[in-house]
Amino acid sequence: MGDAQMELGEREFKKIGEYVKSHLKEWIAESGANLGAGAAKGAYREQSEGSKIGVEAFALRRSELDLVERVVRVEDELKNLREVMEERFQKVDERFEAQRELMNERFDHMVKRTSFSQWIIGISFTAVGVLMLVLNYFG
Repeated sequence: MGDAQMELGEREFKKIGEYVKSHLKEWIAESGANLGAGAAKGAYREQSEGSKIGVEAFALRRSELDLVERVVRVEDELKNLREVMEERFQKVDERFEAQRELMNERFDHMVKRTSFSQWIIGISFTAVGVLMLVLNYFG
């Protein structure tokens, strides 16, 4: 097979350029490409009144992307906040454990003290009872 080559002249290039210019904004809008705000403004100046819809689509797409970026940032912040809260809850749990141990020590000390007091009271009642028995028996 032979190589089919076609030489394009200046006139064909101009036609192709005009065709691409007239349809480029539609193709970009269909593909959903992301253009910055400056590119969208530049495209707005170059377009005719009939293709303003393309710029509105660009602006809508840009605002949607901005919202998605904001949502992602908010989710990241919420994740960080959750981690900080978990750390704080862990510290609070540790403080409660320390407080519980301290209260257990105090309770054990109180039990020992009341146990000693019960022995003293029991011995005192026994001594008083024996003393009353001795006084009633001898007296």
